[in-house]
Amino acid sequence: MGYVKNLYIDGLKRFEHFEIEFNECLSILVGENEAGKSTILEAIRIVLNQQYCNADKSVLQDLFNLENVGIFKNIPSVDTLPKIIIEVDLELDNTPRSIDFYGENHINGNRGEEKYGIRFECKFDEDFSEELAESINDGKIPYEYYSLTWQTYANLPYKMAKRPIKNLFIDTSETSKSSAFNFFNRSLFSNIYSNDTKLKAKNAFREKLNTSFEDVNLPDIDTRRRFGIDNKKVVLESILSVYEDSIPLENKGSGMESLVKTQIALNREDNIDTILIEEPENHLCFTNLKQMLQQIMDHEEDSQIILTTHSNMIASRLNLGNVIWISENRFLSLKNVDSQTSAFFEKADDNGCLQLLLSKKVILVEGATEYLLLPKFYEKKTGRTIEKDGISIISCDGISYKRYLEIASKTDKRIAVITDNDHDQTKIDDASKFNQRNEKQHIFMGTTIDDWTWEACVYNCNKEKLDDMIPVQKDAKYLFHKKDYGQVLGKMLANKVDTAYQMLISEREFNIPLYVEEAIEWLNK
Repeated sequence: MGYVKNLYIDGLKRFEHFEIEFNECLSILVGENEAGKSTILEAIRIVLNQQYCNADKSVLQDLFNLENVGIFKNIPSVDTLPKIIIEVDLELDNTPRSIDFYGENHINGNRGEEKYGIRFECKFDEDFSEELAESINDGKIPYEYYSLTWQTYANLPYKMAKRPIKNLFIDTSETSKSSAFNFFNRSLFSNIYSNDTKLKAKNAFREKLNTSFEDVNLPDIDTRRRFGIDNKKVVLESILSVYEDSIPLENKGSGMESLVKTQIALNREDNIDTILIEEPENHLCFTNLKQMLQQIMDHEEDSQIILTTHSNMIASRLNLGNVIWISENRFLSLKNVDSQTSAFFEKADDNGCLQLLLSKKVILVEGATEYLLLPKFYEKKTGRTIEKDGISIISCDGISYKRYLEIASKTDKRIAVITDNDHDQTKIDDASKFNQRNEKQHIFMGTTIDDWTWEACVYNCNKEKLDDMIPVQKDAKYLFHKKDYGQVLGKMLANKVDTAYQMLISEREFNIPLYVEEAIEWLNK
């Protein structure tokens, strides 16, 4: 199986310079909106499928990197005109056909390094430099005078008919359903049949079309004129549709589109080498999404799959080790995440793994009580909301925060953990040692065993207000785990979420536990 190994982008959309390495079998691209995930898939299609080869040059206005356009506008010259270079490194078997793609015609990598690949370049044709000099000096980009070229690394022209790997793009985010299906049908037809089979089918279709129209016996217009079929207007690929049980896929409904397309792509005996999928979770209910993920897992080694997603379930179920995080013109692979950590998140569909990756800063808490009250404490301390500061609060049960910290250590994010010491001095000491070793991740908890849990810390610094606010019955025992912590604190411990909610909707101002204040201050350094 051939597959896409590396991608290098220079000057396409948001990427001034960008390089990414893909996994051999499955790559899950995650990142914030506008991080460039879709552009990565588009770049692969531009190279492998010669997208925009016959498009009007006005499309370049949407493809050029805006920073590069700005440089040209500020210093207009032939030398500063924006350009695009995309290189796709391929992993291919050493066959006579593959040798056409093996060579040194690339700029990304070591000088003189030979490898398999295809290079796309979009640049101004400098043969027109003199006659367009005045226009260029006025800051106008001469789109019509740009040339788009595709060459193999062996410095040979690349023809899509001799593509080295079969690929298919599945996009359920298309607003025009007819165009999305038409593109899918054409791509599927192009990739699964040999050139000989396709040629025979198109010729047979054209002959049958003419014969069928003759059988209609439409009367002549006059003695010299009659109607006939213009074969240029009826192309087989443009009217193809895929049927399932006599029903066109177009009529299956949006919720099934991605599922059925993925099934078709994965279940073929003659495998498609690379399948690109744009946000497969679109329009799928929980059950159908699980079904799709199972299909991908079952065929993970049959084809290379590169997909984009905002779904926690997809990122976790398909193994965190396959996740590639895209941020600020760089990528980070999680393939070295501990296998037990990956297994943990795979089993917990409601985890906040993707939320952690997509957040600027994160506070990890143990449960719902902290999750409810922390935003209020944060705003009191800083005068700003956590949303304005781009901070996410993720609730994780007990020691599972260590799983999140392992992922965080790969991303260089600032993570504050707010947890309990559970009357254990060793935990307090271990947290202090952890903080000394780690600059970007810190653990905060009560510094004495009397401040052993969140409720105890909140109560200890707000005793008078909470004694007044929380009703208790005279002489009643409010035990927690068979221990007596006093009536009010005992009731708080037995009714954690309800107490936190009452505090949240209360108009009272509560003091913030010291270790929580320290966590907020540290997070904002």
